[in-house]
Amino acid sequence: MSKLFDKLSRVDEALSKISQHISNLPSEIVSTERALGRVLAEDIISPSDFPPYDRVAFDGYAVRSESTFGASSDNPIVLRVIGSSSPGEEREFEIRGMEAVEVATGAPLPKGADSVVPLEYSRRLGEHVEILKQVAPGANVDRAGSDIRKGETILRKGTFLGPFEILAIASLNITQVRVVRKPRVCIIASGDELVELGSELKRGKIVNSNLFGIRAIIGELAETRYLGIAKDEPSSIKGLIEACDDCDIIVTIAGSSVGSKDYLYDVVKSMGGEILVRGLSIMPGKPTMLAVLGGRLLVGIPGYPVSAMVAASEILLPIIERLLGIRGVEVKTRVRAKLSQRVPSSPGVRHYVRVKLTKEGDSYIATPVRIGGAGIISSLVRSDGFLIVPEEVEGYERGDEVDVIVYRRWLDLEEGFQKS
Repeated sequence: MSKLFDKLSRVDEALSKISQHISNLPSEIVSTERALGRVLAEDIISPSDFPPYDRVAFDGYAVRSESTFGASSDNPIVLRVIGSSSPGEEREFEIRGMEAVEVATGAPLPKGADSVVPLEYSRRLGEHVEILKQVAPGANVDRAGSDIRKGETILRKGTFLGPFEILAIASLNITQVRVVRKPRVCIIASGDELVELGSELKRGKIVNSNLFGIRAIIGELAETRYLGIAKDEPSSIKGLIEACDDCDIIVTIAGSSVGSKDYLYDVVKSMGGEILVRGLSIMPGKPTMLAVLGGRLLVGIPGYPVSAMVAASEILLPIIERLLGIRGVEVKTRVRAKLSQRVPSSPGVRHYVRVKLTKEGDSYIATPVRIGGAGIISSLVRSDGFLIVPEEVEGYERGDEVDVIVYRRWLDLEEGFQKS
């Protein structure tokens, strides 16, 4: 039997220990159209000004501003219209005194013009236009380079590329970017009771569903390879671990606790691995194990589903983020809510309490769905988020205001979200 837990680590301590063994991943070049969700491996320097030319910012009339001085609705100034210009057209106009060009938003500013009179301050009269309001030089014009200058650093190494970053890169006509290679994660499940999805469920058998939850949590940032289910035998577990020769992280599901068939600790030690963490001061998720084996990181995730999801979210995902070198701090959606009932906790243990959110008047109410029960899958789908009770807090009382970390993308609520 594996030795008992001797010292439980806090989450931040565990991540600090394993971070000392994290090395930079290599980079690769991908096309801009495939760069969404990737992490930059180098700064992006603008190769050109944006906009690349002086650009019309409002539909209206391009003019020399001096031609409009003194114009008002009571004293309109009449200018001759010498043509029109829209985005994409190659017409060339040069405006002289008392002339104007009808322009659409995004069109290049005609030569000689230095401002634009919006349509609402004009009145068209055949080949002429009445200007009803004077404009200052540069009014309603986006100057070349006013948004981004050539040579400017627009995105830093370590930036996670979301929709707006992709927009900026494409606007500068950058066709490919250098990004950090996604971490390769090999996933091994263990347990004689497990069967694959779609198998016949005989008495005593359960589906290896943790695999799908873990994949869903890390799938955006990592490449996963599933190696199958190991039997509750050291040789079977060792054989699958040895097959993880091309990965950055080995993830095992179950076998990390202290039961008679929890062999992961002994297997890792027999293979020359260094155990960094064996047991976390969290509930659920206590049997989580972290190790270094053959130059690769190993994350032993507990087998009970809720424990597995907490460990994957709080330990495995942050490890992957650190491997990628993502800049900044993760932003989580939080709701401030009042507790509908008391929530007890054990001193020195961080509790992840599953809660359901409802609304009464202008206040949000958090009702605990489960405080314990690491194997109760329904508690995840019937709740909306986690109330985290820190190690130094001895529970919360009914009516206390708490922060609920929402793990749903959509809630049937009208208001009340805050990002923190």
